[in-house]
Amino acid sequence: MIRHLRFIALLLSFITVLAACDGEIQPLEDPGYGDLSQTSIVYAADRTTVLAEWHVGQDRILVDYEDLPQTLLDAIVAIEDERYWSHPGIDLRAIARALVANIESGEIEQGGSTITQQYIKNVILTPEVTVERKIEEATLALRLEETLTKEEVLERYLNTSYFGDGAYGVGAAARHFFAKDVQDLTLAESALLAGAVQRPTATDPTDYPERAIARRRVVLNQMVTLGWVDADLAAEADAEPLNLAPQLPPFQTLYPYFTKEVEKQLLADPTLGATEADRYNLLFKGGLSIYTTIDPVMQELGHQALEAILPDGGPSGAMVAIDPSTGYVKAIIGGPDFYDDTNPTAQFNLATQGRRQPGSSFKPFVLAAALERGFTLGSEFGRGNGVTIETPSGPWKVSNYNGATFPDMTLLDATRFSVNKVFAELVDAIGPEAVVEVAHAAGIESALEPFHSIALGAQEVSVFEMASAYGTFAYEGIHISPTLVTRIDTADGVNLWASTPIVTEAMSRETADTVTAALSEVVRAGTGTRAAIGRPSAGKTGTTQQNNDAWFVGFTSDLVAAVWVGYPEGQISMVPPITPIKVTGGSWPAEIWSLFASNALSGTSFGNLSTVEAGSTVRLAVDTSTGYLAGPLCPGEHVIQLDLDIENAPTIVCPIHNTSIIVNAGAAEVPSVIGLGLADAVTKLSDAGFNVFTEWDKVDSIADGTVWAQVPSAGAPSQLESPVTITISGYEPGSVVPFVLGFPQADALAQLAEFGITALVVIEAESDAAAAAANAGTVWAQDPGPNDPISGPVTLWINP
Repeated sequence: MIRHLRFIALLLSFITVLAACDGEIQPLEDPGYGDLSQTSIVYAADRTTVLAEWHVGQDRILVDYEDLPQTLLDAIVAIEDERYWSHPGIDLRAIARALVANIESGEIEQGGSTITQQYIKNVILTPEVTVERKIEEATLALRLEETLTKEEVLERYLNTSYFGDGAYGVGAAARHFFAKDVQDLTLAESALLAGAVQRPTATDPTDYPERAIARRRVVLNQMVTLGWVDADLAAEADAEPLNLAPQLPPFQTLYPYFTKEVEKQLLADPTLGATEADRYNLLFKGGLSIYTTIDPVMQELGHQALEAILPDGGPSGAMVAIDPSTGYVKAIIGGPDFYDDTNPTAQFNLATQGRRQPGSSFKPFVLAAALERGFTLGSEFGRGNGVTIETPSGPWKVSNYNGATFPDMTLLDATRFSVNKVFAELVDAIGPEAVVEVAHAAGIESALEPFHSIALGAQEVSVFEMASAYGTFAYEGIHISPTLVTRIDTADGVNLWASTPIVTEAMSRETADTVTAALSEVVRAGTGTRAAIGRPSAGKTGTTQQNNDAWFVGFTSDLVAAVWVGYPEGQISMVPPITPIKVTGGSWPAEIWSLFASNALSGTSFGNLSTVEAGSTVRLAVDTSTGYLAGPLCPGEHVIQLDLDIENAPTIVCPIHNTSIIVNAGAAEVPSVIGLGLADAVTKLSDAGFNVFTEWDKVDSIADGTVWAQVPSAGAPSQLESPVTITISGYEPGSVVPFVLGFPQADALAQLAEFGITALVVIEAESDAAAAAANAGTVWAQDPGPNDPISGPVTLWINP
């Protein structure tokens, strides 16, 4: 009974307040939003994809009245304060209705608060329900409506109300529950949010969907009763499913390796606040719009390329992709899964925090330093498989990869085939200080010591740095500092911060173009052939001691990407049985780069890159296990094609694998070897005193490895020691099928044709319909697979 009397007193007090005012209400200064924090939103480069919502405690996104849809305005007024547009801030009829309800229930369940009163409660008063506080609330509401328009009060109310599941304000609620801006809310969505205000936790659609739908129905029925919506439209809205947006677990972001790097950089930027605390409050409470450079399509393609090439349970991979003309960072993949609770290194960003030896992928900086100091791609170096160089630290012994022996060769071929001996001699000639200078200018920020071993990539750098520095070659010697954020706007849309990339001339255009030309040869016919993408591209492989780290860094005129593969937990050799293959920079990293770049650049025009002009050289096959000209019996895995100076090219066919017995120096008839196997044919001709040369040409009706033609023909008189060329059915030993997965059909056929391979095309969509639609006209499967021995035509499956 005492409660009833107190509530009657409340009603009488309201009447007294109104009477006392008599048109002389003192206006209340606009309280605004008080000290309420606002959520900052981090956007991708498309300005629509939300990467993260940064907030502390309250997730709030302010919206303007003009952006509030009429359906939402009507829904909230209908269910919360149906006479809002006509009362002066308090509603005596609502108070009376609440009085009756409270008397019937025996409790103070309703207070008859208007929207204006609720806004006052949100920003000025406490939420307690007492007679004294309700009188104060009513008084302030009357005063506030002397200051603000109805539209302004309603805007502030919707921005300060709680809608459930951590969403404060209708802007945050629209994005949280429906992943859309508030102006795009439908009638059903507006009614759902309006219904949540009274009991946001109990009617949370995520936890209690049936309650939320029932409450939505109440709102829609009230709108029909008031004549604010047609009954048929309300029925359609009532029948709609909730269609809630997928919810990331609390505090998770879309691309965490990228967004964490953004957060780290902004918290360290003194232009955003004098102290880190100031910067934190601005970023996490200031309601900012932060626009980044990440391309969601490229980011997803990077993840897909790594997942497609790297086996489950094997090493990890990292990738950074940058537009060299702007410095905009398009993708950062710092590991397989940032939120993997079972992986202790999951939140360690392998792309930005991780530093590993880059191996031979660092050689382009040595090459650039040498070119700046007078060397050319035609500069020649002597034969051998290694060298010992005296350094201030003592003798430095260097061997070529796998102990390969090369003849006299140019700097171009030394780059193409990553010859350690030559680069060791090169750094000794120019000094390691020159390499440090060029690498830092190009974009390597890690501390580098002027040691000779820098030439072979013995000092640790990050994937991020390598992508940035290779961008200098792609952009003709100009380095643009990498950019993750383009601009930051306040909640009012005022620009607060804009990026100002640092642009420097790191090296001459001539030097950059020459390095690019050499790196184009690496992809075309060197250690990086598996990185080919059917358009002008350049790059460099890198493999460290014991195959602990493998790299490929490559670029076109539009895109540069660095790929690293290894074990984040330590130096682990990537060789069988630990990995199914011996991992080098030319294997998995090159294949990852190729798959990513071919898809990322699909639909873009081909750019131009500098290439090497033909000079006075001759292309010869060399057996790198001996350094001699390759003969027909040399192991195919050691045979490579070199462009060698005509005067200094080797002239002796490898005597280790190809033994010729010269009988005499007279004339003789050429014996017939048609129908013999290769080994027998070579033996027969050699025993007869002839030098043997081989050609390979597949004939379906003749068994592989069988000689089916010879020049001169059998019985022809010929000078002893003169050459006899035999043609064998099949494909040359050691040749493998090139990587064409992800290539457009025409590019794939051209790549195969360059290897002399016939292709069979099957137009058939892959099982993943979305992937098939996104990659129309490209290769999604090939048989034999990449790097399998050539054994006949290659079948390509093309998405229609």
